[in-house]
Amino acid sequence: MYTIQENVRIVIALLKQYNIRHIVVSPGGTNIPISQAVQDDPFFICYSIPDERSAMYFAIGLYLQTGEIIATSCTSAQATRNYVPGLTEAFYKHVPILAITTAKLERFQYQDYMQAPDQCSLPKDSVKASFDLPPVTDDNTRIQVYHNAKDAILETKHRSAGPVQLNIRIIDALQIQFENIELPKIRPLTRYMAWDEWSDVDLEGKKILIVVGEHRPFTDRQLKAIDCFCEKYNVCVYVNHLSNYHGKYSVSANLMVSCGGFNQLKPDVLITIGGQTGDYAIYGALNGLGKAEHWRVSEDGAYVDTYCHLTKIFECPDYFFFERFVKKEISAHPYFQEWKSLCDSINYDVELPFSNCYVAQQLHSKIPANSVMNFAILNSLRCWSYFQLDPSIQGYANVAAFGIDGCNSMLFGESMKTDELCFIVTGDLAFFYDMNALGIRHLKKNIRILLINNNGGAEFKIMTRNWKNDVRVDDFISANGHNGNAKGWAENCGFKYLSASSKNEFENQKDLFVSSCNQPIVLEVFTKEDDEVVAMKNLVESNRIQSAQDHLKGMVTNLVGEKGTAYLKKYYETNIIGIV
Repeated sequence: MYTIQENVRIVIALLKQYNIRHIVVSPGGTNIPISQAVQDDPFFICYSIPDERSAMYFAIGLYLQTGEIIATSCTSAQATRNYVPGLTEAFYKHVPILAITTAKLERFQYQDYMQAPDQCSLPKDSVKASFDLPPVTDDNTRIQVYHNAKDAILETKHRSAGPVQLNIRIIDALQIQFENIELPKIRPLTRYMAWDEWSDVDLEGKKILIVVGEHRPFTDRQLKAIDCFCEKYNVCVYVNHLSNYHGKYSVSANLMVSCGGFNQLKPDVLITIGGQTGDYAIYGALNGLGKAEHWRVSEDGAYVDTYCHLTKIFECPDYFFFERFVKKEISAHPYFQEWKSLCDSINYDVELPFSNCYVAQQLHSKIPANSVMNFAILNSLRCWSYFQLDPSIQGYANVAAFGIDGCNSMLFGESMKTDELCFIVTGDLAFFYDMNALGIRHLKKNIRILLINNNGGAEFKIMTRNWKNDVRVDDFISANGHNGNAKGWAENCGFKYLSASSKNEFENQKDLFVSSCNQPIVLEVFTKEDDEVVAMKNLVESNRIQSAQDHLKGMVTNLVGEKGTAYLKKYYETNIIGIV
């Protein structure tokens, strides 16, 4: 028998998975679902301590003799406050205690509701961190509960050990409702420090995909470590313009993935390094990893589960991780060859209307070697990610916070420390948002701004293309027609201004744009919003890669409809693959 409140069942399952056996229970009403679960399960060793002040010191004593993480459980109201003296001792003593507190729903706080003080307002030197678990109402809250509960448990022994609060929101009306139901099956998550043994880490015989997010140019040591690792294992390295990695086993495969090729290329192990990819194609693909594991390698050691399949965190520099797998034997590379073969099958010379995609198609091979390229977010980054650049070109974008702020300014800062040409591809909203930067007095003649003026935010027109007849997009969603053109301001700030409104005009300007000049240059390209949508669709659909799974999905959809397909997918992921 377990409570019908899923957030509690998830916590109980995780206590068992992480072998947290000792639990100090103080009586109360709000924590009845927890008390009932642990008292009836022979896995747990339970201790009843009515006074929460005493309970926390009792838990410290248990740790000093066992060396294990100790869990505690208390009710709502003032119970959590009574933990504070003992938690403070545990904090400065570095005792790993998981303080499981319970609380009413958040909406009752500060509303004169019975027994509903803010349970997550503990002093900063009483717990390392506080994590709050909402009731599970849908897939999003379920993922949040899994994430926060795992993070709380891992944090108790992360770097310097200490107490962590795990606060569970309890619905009063469901407090004493129980069912004959099993605990959920949970994908395990382990954090490895540099000094750990890593004895259970095995890559032999597995297909390995490394995804490199945004990254500054790699050092010689980093390059050597990754390249050597790739020689020894069956590896493919997925990169885009922001990765700044161009090893022997790397593929720039955004367009191929956008066309459905990933369904034939799923790895056994995904290893991620660097920051965000800014790459919606690979993000969507990796969310369908199935049974594959995701290993995150980062010096911060943070629990960042971008694709909801994270199983291992390696808290160390990326070069350290790859160097640790050094072995004598060189592996065959069939997995890389599969990626390369599909990438080589892509036709980049599709007929496109005049658009951002068309400009990228015509210009990508003309960007001079050793240049610096920046991309404003969303449509500009997406279109240019479809096409490859010379490996010597550095690529950057504001994908960390992922806003349109400062796209011009960041490029201008980069241009200060190089004499190579420095390009930015930007839309009209992003350009005019940061147009004041053109007046900076330090600007050099190596700056090149490719401004795609499609009369508003093209991204919003692309994402609303299926329902824009029902909703007015132009006025406030895509903000059409605010800014006219950049000619006056660009010339006033000392830029050479070029423009193109057709393919012929663009052909006449493109060589000048990528050439040396005694002024910085703005090339403003005027496109139509419908052409932006058509160009992207034509490029992807003409290269659509269909797998046997795609054909099967189409047959199932025809039989049971979209809702039936969604239900079957959810059932498969929950009951066969297991929840993350």
